[in-house]
Amino acid sequence: MIVRHATMIAAGVLAAAALVTAQPARAQDKKLKFAHTFPATHYLFADGGKVFQDSVTKATNGRITFDSYHAGQLGKEGAGMLASSIADVAILVPSYEAAKLPLTSVSELPGMYGSSCEATAMLWSIVKDGGPLNEAEYKPKGIKVLYVAVLPPYQVMTTSKKIVTVKDLSGLKIRANGAAMDKTVQAVGAIPVRVPSPELYDALTRGTVDGAYWPIGSTKTTGLEKVLHYLAKGPQLGGGSTLVGMSMKQWNVLSPQDQAVFMQAGALAQKSLCTYLDKADEEVEASLVNDHKLVVTALPKEDIARMHERFAPIAADWAKDMDASGRPGSALLKAFRDAPSR
Repeated sequence: MIVRHATMIAAGVLAAAALVTAQPARAQDKKLKFAHTFPATHYLFADGGKVFQDSVTKATNGRITFDSYHAGQLGKEGAGMLASSIADVAILVPSYEAAKLPLTSVSELPGMYGSSCEATAMLWSIVKDGGPLNEAEYKPKGIKVLYVAVLPPYQVMTTSKKIVTVKDLSGLKIRANGAAMDKTVQAVGAIPVRVPSPELYDALTRGTVDGAYWPIGSTKTTGLEKVLHYLAKGPQLGGGSTLVGMSMKQWNVLSPQDQAVFMQAGALAQKSLCTYLDKADEEVEASLVNDHKLVVTALPKEDIARMHERFAPIAADWAKDMDASGRPGSALLKAFRDAPSR
């Protein structure tokens, strides 16, 4: 009886094990690689990427999670990481990848918008599914855009020279990434120098650049309050854009329900990020003045008007350059200008 009982138990265990083995894992359990070139504390991740990740994980009851790779651990170019499948989701900075993503610089042209949320809505309108920027630049590269962010308009910040009039910018080396920003710097007689933001501190301390077209709200998160001592306010100089993309290979594996979760999480992150950016400019400027003796100068109205006059042809020249390269620059410029700002 004991032997028979043991045999029955063993048989039961084997049957249970076989049943467990036969059971499929939870549908589409996933751990995705999310990569970017910024520190983990940078607002693009802390107020955007992490918001996106947490929303997806919560909505899927932990079925889809992320491993985050910060500070360029997997590479510096988002589009390249997605194309090579090194990352599944990545933050793309078009000004760092100008050769691969030239058309997105339409969102960096001067005088087009007055806030981050306004510009973000405009960019999303042309890069979402069916939008002309998506069709021209992202869909052909196998990238699904999940959400975007455009910084508030840049201002001029310098290390050691106080900018009182536009003439004071003549000959200065100014950090400006991307084709659109290069032209904006040249329009005021300065010299554009391309420097990724993680390398800007070193470039400023070494004198590689004298200053930057820079979003004030980003100054403290990058440690630049130690080296940028002057701020010249007034003109709308355009702003940098970022996008969070996913490889279409991974996107197509997701169920329609999970795809909807990803897009809802993207919309939440997009709103969180632009709201943070618009608030940060005002709060950080006040903090820099009070705690770091930042010297703020309001440029004369006539100088601002003169600068805007010089900026006026930049958009048209940008469109002509893109058209000449076989890209739909004129059509995209019109689409961006006509895009809803909310």
